[in-house]
Amino acid sequence: MAGKRDQSNGKNEKVVLVLGIGNPILTDDAVGLLVVQQLGDVAADIKEAAVGGVSLLDYILGYSTVIIVDAVKKGDTPGTVSVLQEDEIKRALHASSTHDVSFFEALQIGRKLFPQEMPSRIVFVGIEVQDTETFSETPTEPVRKAIPAAVNLVRNLVDSYTLLP
Repeated sequence: MAGKRDQSNGKNEKVVLVLGIGNPILTDDAVGLLVVQQLGDVAADIKEAAVGGVSLLDYILGYSTVIIVDAVKKGDTPGTVSVLQEDEIKRALHASSTHDVSFFEALQIGRKLFPQEMPSRIVFVGIEVQDTETFSETPTEPVRKAIPAAVNLVRNLVDSYTLLP
């Protein structure tokens, strides 16, 4: 695990992190990456990751607010964009891995091992996906059409969290 990070923005405030998660060559699985790539100039650090479980702690430690964007399979209509609570994160594709602990479990581990470095706020933006098994760099149409809505939602979340004390 990385050590304590200095993520101040020059005003002694912690910076918001937006973390897009996905696999860029598995059709809809890349949606988290595609969303963060379109954020442009927002008042947050933007990172991409193709990992899950405990490995995600390396990305989020040291931030007070983290917005994670990832593909989900909850049974909703493909392209549905939603904000998930921590206990719902286990249904995300990358935040949970069959070869690692779930991201929910990783958060519990992080809170025990690195309580001062863990974010106090973690928001999960999930995009319901249709196809995560076909090798392609192009998402399905419903997921592609959902990207602008997800980008707007993340922008609004960043704006609201950067205005909070």
